[in-house]
Amino acid sequence: MVFAFHWLPIQLAATLAYRFGEANAPSPPYGREPGPMGGLAGWIVEPLRQWDGLWYALIAETGYAGSTESAKAAFWPLFPWLMDAGSRLTGWRPETVGYLVANAAFAVALVLLLRLVKLDFPETVARRTIVALAFFPTAFFFQAVYTESLFLVLAVGALLAARLDRWWVAGLLGALAALTRSYGVLLALPFATLLWQAHGTDLGRWFPRAFAAGLPALGPLLFGWHLGQVQGNWRAFVDVQGQWNRYSALPWETMRCAIEGCFALGGEPDGANWAWAGQIAAVPRLAADNGWRVAAANSDTLELVCTLLFLGLAVVGLRVLPAWQSAYAVPGLLIPLFSPSEVHALMSMPRFGLTLFPLFVVLAVLLRWRPLAVAALALSATLLVLLTVQFAQWYWVS
Repeated sequence: MVFAFHWLPIQLAATLAYRFGEANAPSPPYGREPGPMGGLAGWIVEPLRQWDGLWYALIAETGYAGSTESAKAAFWPLFPWLMDAGSRLTGWRPETVGYLVANAAFAVALVLLLRLVKLDFPETVARRTIVALAFFPTAFFFQAVYTESLFLVLAVGALLAARLDRWWVAGLLGALAALTRSYGVLLALPFATLLWQAHGTDLGRWFPRAFAAGLPALGPLLFGWHLGQVQGNWRAFVDVQGQWNRYSALPWETMRCAIEGCFALGGEPDGANWAWAGQIAAVPRLAADNGWRVAAANSDTLELVCTLLFLGLAVVGLRVLPAWQSAYAVPGLLIPLFSPSEVHALMSMPRFGLTLFPLFVVLAVLLRWRPLAVAALALSATLLVLLTVQFAQWYWVS
């Protein structure tokens, strides 16, 4: 039911915005106009294949072949491989397969997440968790041709199997998660935490579970081997980060860059800018002028607000979450702070945080008072629809 209520408004907003939106919306990026999709897919899939969805479709069609500097190496392979395999089997476009995989994976992820959270919290908290996740302002990425849904179902499935002491299942799912997103390899941290809590210093009881817990390391090893075969550079997924305008910085420098600007670090972002909010006051201009929408998309405010919210939830989580959940969530917030982007200092943080489900467990714990929970849900769902419209019309979101 939660999935259905998540899917419908996002799909309606994306389809209507894409098909009947403003004529002066931004052009597709990367200098490549994607081919139109006919039939039902043109109404359902095409509005939700934007931005990185183009890259996954390109990889599904052409693979990772190319020079060692190929930007495709930044995108991990399981999702586009599934798109390619499904396209070969059905004859459908890779984007259609990616859309179906993403939506099916999210539906299953919600079921598994409900069961996982109920192992440590009351059922009411578990139910609020999946609602908070499904209606977070950037949750449309679970429905788009992106990896968020596939990674979430694999990570949650792996952690649920580990909690139930089914370690070989946990390790296999963890390895698949690590083939989907680079962060999957760090599932080894909550795995190790669970093993420590169960067996302490009795290392003899760690085995053979520890071998299974180490299987996520196969993700980067297999991807590196594949890149070595087709690009001649096994570490292309590391080297390519500079091509995507990422550089090294300390977390407090990254945050200063996001707030004030970071020209002193050699970067380009100007910091968070709220000037677009003042333009909204000029109501008669809203329908005719998309300047405020461009300014909002490029302002870095969404990235900054989401990052601060996630960090606050992670701190509270140190007190209210089981240790293994914090071991999963906290590194996912800290690692991106060491590699900001010259374009948006906190680029993709509103999207990265979606798969860190313990943060939404904390939200569910904090939103116990029903009037507050209803108000938060209404605000979040409204922002979800607005950001879906932005995304469908090629405005930058996260």
